Amino acid sequence: MAYDPAVIYSFCLYVLYVLLPLIPAVLIFRLFPEAKVTVSGPLQNFTINATGAFAAYIVTVALGFFLVRNAELQINSTRHYAVEGVITDVGENQGIDSDGFYSRYTSDASNGAIRNRNIYFVVVLDHPVVHSEIVELKYWGFSETGGVGALPNPNTWIQMQLLPTSSLQRFRLQIENGKPVIEPEISASAALPRS
Repeated sequence: MAYDPAVIYSFCLYVLYVLLPLIPAVLIFRLFPEAKVTVSGPLQNFTINATGAFAAYIVTVALGFFLVRNAELQINSTRHYAVEGVITDVGENQGIDSDGFYSRYTSDASNGAIRNRNIYFVVVLDHPVVHSEIVELKYWGFSETGGVGALPNPNTWIQMQLLPTSSLQRFRLQIENGKPVIEPEISASAALPRS
């Protein structure tokens, strides 16, 4: 099992939930062995009738329930969901990036000239994509290729719509009416071979 802080946190919380109430129960038993501590009444569909240190343990466990009832929700909120895809037909004088994904460029070259470039990306989300979801991308259109140093400010921002699928998603960069647009290339059920 991979190291997951939320699972470890949940396990520790459950251990504390069971063991921590023993402290007042043991203290009551040691300090007041003759004391009559009682608990009685309905709890869900059970009728509880306990005395002594065990009664203190039941009360403390019942109060601790509110701490641990959301542990599964906390674990789910810390999971990471990766969405993989590729953006095709990126020109050698175009650039796409986002603060929200990891990417790498690949190129198809013939006779020393680059035919097209593809961007393979991974978007890491804290929730699964159940409905289509928009990712904002930075777009650069350069007049020349090459260069050294930091990228300038992006020319524009474009939106890419992630689909609710576990398959590798495929998009195409197009220029429509002078503006860059990213459109889904094929159906979400189709997958690319990974290189």
